[in-house]
Amino acid sequence: MKVLDASSFREMVLNGFRDIKSKYQHINDLNVFPVPDGDTGTNITSTISGGVKAMEREENENHLGKLALACSAGMLLSARGNSGVIVSQFFQGLAEGLENKETATVRDFAFALSCATRKAYDAVVHPVEGTILTVAREGSDYVAENIDKIKDFDALFRVLLKQMEVSLEHTPDLLDVLKEAGVIDSGGAGLVAIIEGMGKAVRGEEVDDSVEWNGPTNSLSSTGEVPFDENSELEYGYCAEFILQLLNSKQGPEKFDLKAMISFLEGIGDSIVALRQKNIVKVHVHTKTPFKAMEYAQQYGEFVTWKMENMSIQHNEVLLKEMPIEAPEKKAIALIAVAPSVEIADLFTKLGVDVTIPGGQTMNPSAEDFIKAFETVNADAIIVFPNNSNIILTAEQAGKLYDKARVEVAKTKSAVECYSALSMLNTYDNTVEENLAIVEESIRNLICAEVSKAVRDSVNNGINVKENDFIGIANHEVRSSDPSMLECIRKLFESIEDFKDRSVLTVFYGTGITEEDKEGLRSMVASMNSWMDLMEIEGNQTIYPFIFAIE
Repeated sequence: MKVLDASSFREMVLNGFRDIKSKYQHINDLNVFPVPDGDTGTNITSTISGGVKAMEREENENHLGKLALACSAGMLLSARGNSGVIVSQFFQGLAEGLENKETATVRDFAFALSCATRKAYDAVVHPVEGTILTVAREGSDYVAENIDKIKDFDALFRVLLKQMEVSLEHTPDLLDVLKEAGVIDSGGAGLVAIIEGMGKAVRGEEVDDSVEWNGPTNSLSSTGEVPFDENSELEYGYCAEFILQLLNSKQGPEKFDLKAMISFLEGIGDSIVALRQKNIVKVHVHTKTPFKAMEYAQQYGEFVTWKMENMSIQHNEVLLKEMPIEAPEKKAIALIAVAPSVEIADLFTKLGVDVTIPGGQTMNPSAEDFIKAFETVNADAIIVFPNNSNIILTAEQAGKLYDKARVEVAKTKSAVECYSALSMLNTYDNTVEENLAIVEESIRNLICAEVSKAVRDSVNNGINVKENDFIGIANHEVRSSDPSMLECIRKLFESIEDFKDRSVLTVFYGTGITEEDKEGLRSMVASMNSWMDLMEIEGNQTIYPFIFAIE
């Protein structure tokens, strides 16, 4: 193939999606820390899935540049995690390089690859070599340097893939943390998978599509299991939300009475919110008989959307805070925070957060999730708390895509950093800049520490970690490892030089922590620092049974 058209590009991206979809779990496992929170493969697959869906909506588009732009727009919204954002920016740059091209030659595509790499680097304030960025740059540079020898797209992708694979294998030579952990860069591995699938499409090889992809779920379940089985009872009923289009072909707009509908819904449920905007009706109701609400509504029209969730499950895991149907009163500054559990979300809400978004390790929200949250607040400015280092870029990307309010991202990397900062903010009297300065100062004065369980043998920060050992992490460095959870915590605290000079220790207890565990922690803290105040919070987060804020 010497000329690339829209149809071929469509198949290339789809094949790239199939390839990474088949390898996403392996890519997740390429985790520097040996804890069960690897999600790079999931994030990149979700990101490119958004591009595939966007192209499906443009099924009649035959202009290469326009299709590439539509694809990249879908990825920008679907981007999750740092690697997902970088991949979305890579494809945005690729689209910009192809923007005016109805078809493209190998030289055109080589130029677009260079644009893609520059765009990816621009997405990161402090680019780090030995990552997906290096793999993209060395691959695109090699193509550009050898373009005179490349006669068709088959040759281009073979050359590109080979160089990217070489670059990927060398990532541990550029990043000591990769070499010590014995892994290659996971983001680079994801990009290589996409390029490999795209190259196969050029040769007419279709990657196996047997792996189903429904995307990640931002579940807040404590156990990861659905808390509803054959022995359960429907205690809470269903949360039903729908938008109804009133139709003249039915009883229609003239006969529909909103007050009569509300009266009917009160007879079968509660927590009712019902609004009519011209011939559109929006309804929220909690009921054990949602079919009755459906039957009543269908007398007057048909559903534009219908969503129903079992609140016996929802009560335990799903809703953080229901998005308001009506816009709230205008305010100067609104706060939006990502929370890994219902309990932490409720805590953030009590501390002044307007909207909470489900998220954290293994369930990173997308840029679109942030934008939907932005839409629910009515404010001149929005401060976002990502509360995870792998969510910051996504929040920043969402802020750039949103133009109805000023969006600023506080660089919080954990729920405890957010908790500490929220207690000191003043969104009524302080400016955005003053509040952001407060967050920065709070983070500077805080040591964030976590405990998790190792899923494999590893070496990190010079510490030998054995599978199933507990590991202690402080300020994003492994500091301790031990088969005993409490002994691991003791070593973790001992690794912090000024622990005995600190005055407050806040702990978020995760799932599965017993009263015996708590008492052991209390005794340990008292023996190590007798005048330290211990603040205990039931966070109910997964993966990390203990998260500490040391102040």
